[in-house]
Amino acid sequence: MLGHTVPLLLPVDIDECGTGRHSCANDTICFNLDGGYDCRCPHGKNCTGDCVHDGKVKHNGQIWVLENDRCSVCSCQTGFVMCRRMVCDCENPTVDLSCCPECDPRLSSQCLHQNGETVYNSGDTWVQDCRQCRCLQGEVDCWPLPCPEVECEFSILPENECCPRCVTDPCQADTVRNDITKTCQDEMNVVRFTGSSWIKHGTECTLCQCKVKLKTALCHFSDHM
Repeated sequence: MLGHTVPLLLPVDIDECGTGRHSCANDTICFNLDGGYDCRCPHGKNCTGDCVHDGKVKHNGQIWVLENDRCSVCSCQTGFVMCRRMVCDCENPTVDLSCCPECDPRLSSQCLHQNGETVYNSGDTWVQDCRQCRCLQGEVDCWPLPCPEVECEFSILPENECCPRCVTDPCQADTVRNDITKTCQDEMNVVRFTGSSWIKHGTECTLCQCKVKLKTALCHFSDHM
C-alpha cells in the first residue's frame, strides 16, 4: 500500500497591531512580532498608561463617575477609557437608589389607588367610596368611614357626602333612614306621620308630635303658641 504525504500546516501570524487586537496604551506604539506584539514608548516620552477624558487626565487604573450621568462608571485601563452602567448591589447599604430603583425597599411596600393611577407609600391614608383606606407594606386595608352620631329626629345623607346631617323638615329626610312610613294616631284618630307636629284638639297651647320610636304622640304645654 503506497503512502501519501500530508501537507504541513504552518502557523499564520496575526498582525495584532494592524487589526487592533492589542492592549497597548494610547501613548505607546504597537510593534508586531512573530507570534505576538510589543508596546513601545516613543523616544523622549514617559508612557504612563494615563487617559484623557473630557479634557482631564485620568491616571491608569483610576475609576470615576460621569458628571452628566451619575449611574455610569468609567475607568482608565492602560490608556483606554472604559465606561459601563453601574452594577447594582442591593446588599450594599450605600447603593444609589436613583440608579438602582430595584434595590429600593419602599417600592415593594407601595400601594396603588383603586383608580389605578395614584401611588401611595406605606402608612398613607385616603378616603374612597366612604371608606377609610390605608396602605400598609404594599397591602390596602379599608374600613367604613367613622361618622359622628347625629342626635336629631330627622337626618339626610347629602349626595357626594359620607355622613348624615340633621334636617328639621321630615319631607327632606331620607325615608329609609328615618322610617317616615311609620305613623301615629292623634286624639281624633287622625293619622300623623313620624315627626309631624300639631296642636292638640280642643286646646290652644298643647303641642303634640309623633315619635316613631315610641309609636305614640307626645304632647306638652307650650307658652310660645
